[in-house]
Amino acid sequence: MKIERITTNLRAVLRANSIIADIHARHMLTRSGIAGFAALIGAFGLLMFGLAGYFALEMAWGPIWAAATVGLANCVVAGILVIIASHLKPGRELDLAREVHKSAVAALIAEGGTLEAEFENFKRGFRSPLDSALPGLIMPLAGILIKTLQRRSEKTHQSNTGGQT
Repeated sequence: MKIERITTNLRAVLRANSIIADIHARHMLTRSGIAGFAALIGAFGLLMFGLAGYFALEMAWGPIWAAATVGLANCVVAGILVIIASHLKPGRELDLAREVHKSAVAALIAEGGTLEAEFENFKRGFRSPLDSALPGLIMPLAGILIKTLQRRSEKTHQSNTGGQT
């Protein structure tokens, strides 16, 4: 039945949408976690730069360079982590879910087209019932007409010959 196929396709579309949303949520959570960790390291690097500035004012060249080096290294690590987080891909699962979604939508569109055609035929039958009934009536009416014409021609033939055959 067409309604069952439409329902099945709708369920497939909804399930595919659910899977796609879940994959996107997991991907965003992973990306956000790495970006948050990078932000924490970057904040620590800024703290170290601040500490380096403090030591620069206090002493001329001793612990300043150590703090500046640690702060710079933390910022480099944070930048690397941001780059890694921005290049993460969701994987094959998302491609599969999108393919299922696309095929379910295509099946729904096809079922909708056939359902639409059936509704059009149904409406056409109610708009002009004579048009839909006419092909079924033509053959029996033609048979009756042919038999009637044959009887008339036989009667005419008998009356012309004077009842002799």
